Amino acid sequence: MRRLRPSWPVIAAALLAIAAVAGGLVYRHQHRYKHFAVHDPGRVYRSAWVDADVVREIVETYRIRTVVNLCFPGEMGETRWIEERRAVAESGARLLELSMPELSDPTDPDYRPHIEALSNADNFPMLIHCQHGVRRTAKLLLLYDVLNRGMSADRSLAQMPLFGRENHGDEVVAFARQLFPPRERLQDREGFGLVNQ
Repeated sequence: MRRLRPSWPVIAAALLAIAAVAGGLVYRHQHRYKHFAVHDPGRVYRSAWVDADVVREIVETYRIRTVVNLCFPGEMGETRWIEERRAVAESGARLLELSMPELSDPTDPDYRPHIEALSNADNFPMLIHCQHGVRRTAKLLLLYDVLNRGMSADRSLAQMPLFGRENHGDEVVAFARQLFPPRERLQDREGFGLVNQ
């Protein structure tokens, strides 16, 4: 009895179909979990603004205590804010809505609420996000790394994903340059504490 062997066109079509399905799944995952990354395992996670069901899933999976939203009020539309508030509350976490200042000096008083959030051990594990999960999120992660992990700003930036970009952008780099010498400049500001690890 003669065995049937698939022809090259059939094999190519099957491989193309598998690649299309896999690509679709990857695209869906990247779109739903946009710019999600583990920054400091068990402590800090990052993302872009994601749908409410994804927020709920991240909070439950990673046992997030605090979600920090760095967007400006209404930036993503009032409905999405309401949905996020509900998702976070229903998951048992707390939501901090801390608009990220455009300033490049991290010792400016406008950063006080951000530094206080990073200085409160009860806020961890924490999910930090802004609209795209890139610029504003990177600034808060720089503060976290310098204050809570004793890292240099350069090392912190070098370890952060670029999410397809060539660099971190001028605003983030300028902010990082202001973090030197790191701990002393921020610690000297009245009321700016550090998390004891």
